[in-house]
Amino acid sequence: MAIEITVPEDTEGVRIDRFTCDNFRLVSSRNQARKALKRGELLLNGEAVESSRFVQPGDVVSLTKAPPSPHKIFECSIEVVYEDDHIAVLNKPTGLVVNGNRFRTLQNALRHNLQETRCEDALPLPRPCHRLDAPTGGLIVVAKTSAAMVSMGHHFEHRRVEKRYRALLVGKLEGDGEIHHPIENRDAVSRYAVVAHNRALKSEWQTTVDLWPLTGRTHQLRIHMAHLGHPILGDALYGTEGLVLKGKGLFLRSLGLRFPHPVDDTDVELEIPEPTKFENQRQREARRWQQFRATTPSPTT
Repeated sequence: MAIEITVPEDTEGVRIDRFTCDNFRLVSSRNQARKALKRGELLLNGEAVESSRFVQPGDVVSLTKAPPSPHKIFECSIEVVYEDDHIAVLNKPTGLVVNGNRFRTLQNALRHNLQETRCEDALPLPRPCHRLDAPTGGLIVVAKTSAAMVSMGHHFEHRRVEKRYRALLVGKLEGDGEIHHPIENRDAVSRYAVVAHNRALKSEWQTTVDLWPLTGRTHQLRIHMAHLGHPILGDALYGTEGLVLKGKGLFLRSLGLRFPHPVDDTDVELEIPEPTKFENQRQREARRWQQFRATTPSPTT
């Protein structure tokens, strides 16, 4: 079964291995894309090409076979939020990579956590349908059948999947709005809505926000928040020096998903609560602020 994606009109200067990694949910790295090209499983306009080939708007990139997966099972217990014979949604722990050339991955833990499907087109191993950065925990969709994998790929391609994140930002951001800021010369759009503010000792304020990525670029939310001047607390890559908290990790979590079911198109809507570390951090900083104010002499006039 082939999965085909037509190169969008706004695509410029992108190699086929990069385009494949960014757009095919079955391919998690450029190295996997290059291997698929060598095996003849990844084609450009029906022909085998080198990994250095640049795609053009209107080109058709097709993947005729899923990249192989390791069969060793990582026995790590992960919360299953939803499951049927076709898909599952899990609550990925922070720090766990989704897939890649290592053993301790979410993908290698799926067989340990999910029931076997009764469908005839069952995948050899369940596969994640999208990615979450290793420091980002929360909801992630997994396909258990070939048909579900293809259908969810189309849902993501046509932006039929709504993802809601919760983040704790450095500084005081007000209101709500949209961010239009390109990433790697590609359009990228995110929406944000402020949930709460709290005082903080180092940055004076912290802001709790809900975030919706309207496009799916790598590190999109982290880059967009930093672009606004309010990086996500604990972001070692795009954050502010001195505000990466030892042992606390990144304050970004995927809390909500809404998408059409890949088999019958019924609406699937799932939510999990905010991690306790968010409220603990808000209360801790509020206490530190109050203690600092109580011990700091008032300026004389």
